[in-house]
Amino acid sequence: MKRSIFIGVDVSCAVKKRIPIVFAEKREGRLIPLPVKASPFQAPYGHGNKLVIEHDFNVDYAKRVRQYVNDVCNYYEATPQRIGIDSPLRPRAEKLDYRIAERELNRAGIRCYKTPSKTEFDEIISKVRHHLSQGGTVSRIPHAMQLWMLAGFEISRELANVAPIIETFPQANIRRLIPNVPHKSGKGIPQLQLEAIARHTNWPATQAEWAQLKQISAGGTHDQVDAYSAAWVASLSDDEIDILGDIKQEDAIWMPSKTLVENK
Repeated sequence: MKRSIFIGVDVSCAVKKRIPIVFAEKREGRLIPLPVKASPFQAPYGHGNKLVIEHDFNVDYAKRVRQYVNDVCNYYEATPQRIGIDSPLRPRAEKLDYRIAERELNRAGIRCYKTPSKTEFDEIISKVRHHLSQGGTVSRIPHAMQLWMLAGFEISRELANVAPIIETFPQANIRRLIPNVPHKSGKGIPQLQLEAIARHTNWPATQAEWAQLKQISAGGTHDQVDAYSAAWVASLSDDEIDILGDIKQEDAIWMPSKTLVENK
């Protein structure tokens, strides 16, 4: 009998960084991630900000991500039920000056990078090409904190063929659990975040499981925690979710509900 799993994707396009993806199974009231780094498959590398402006590279990257997901699912005889991805699923609607979901995040005091529209992304890509043509360095490339979304759009399109996909925002999840949490780059902060999530998922619960964190996905600890956080939201039932934005307009971010958090 195939196991049912929930997948969390922490979108990355950095050069020579494998994309962090967590595959987690609900078992006896726990959300247990599979030790995928022990499998014979490896998540694909990103291609960096210099190439993320090229549509064909993003399409190829997304197809390799989908293949990796399929390979892991087949290896573990698993059926994905839902995928949570830490990325906008598409550019902002042209008619809006700000995404509906991101406006609600701002009202809640949760900062995020503004998602450009298709027209704005076309302008951004032109700026990047001009910057590079003039000998500008990749380290000073314009709009670096938005370019990764271009990879995210294509990954979302591909993975939507694998299972229903939702947009998540791990920072919003953590802010709901720990309102005044420091930035994840701080020493010990990813572990603090995981402790907060574990109160709901019951994983990790032992020292052996904490040690297994390194095996649940590619990336550093904060990447693994973000991907697990996305998988956690994907695993929640409808009455355990708050949705910021408008699903009908395909502009929504899913996060754990206030009721879920307050009742724990």
